[in-house]
Amino acid sequence: MEIPMSWEQQEVFRLLKAQPGTLYQEADVEGRKYFRDWVRGVLEVAEITVTFVKADGSLRDMRCTLDRDRIPPQPPKPDKPAREEPVDGLRQNGFLGEAKEAKALEENHTQKVFDLDAGAWRSFRYDRLKKVTATMSFE
Repeated sequence: MEIPMSWEQQEVFRLLKAQPGTLYQEADVEGRKYFRDWVRGVLEVAEITVTFVKADGSLRDMRCTLDRDRIPPQPPKPDKPAREEPVDGLRQNGFLGEAKEAKALEENHTQKVFDLDAGAWRSFRYDRLKKVTATMSFE
């Protein structure tokens, strides 16, 4: 009887055996950025189907988009009362926000999308993508 491994365990074994990974996993930093930009560009004008490995190790197909014409309007959120946060030197000078923003841009491996079948916002990780399918019409 074989014990199923989590996706993370499978990735460790793949790396230890020096087996090739996905296009995104094997790309350098510049190649990964190019791939993310390409996928986002297609998402903004069309719907695509992404096949990816979920956190539990199972595969999922998701029909998704970022095209504003295909996303239903969201009801406005109720106003929240303002919280007072302590201001330290880093926040006051903006250094903390810049560092977080730079790290998020550099390590942005997650894509938030609108799932057309669920009618809600979902996300996927680029390093877990197996397939991207897009059908585009030039009429």
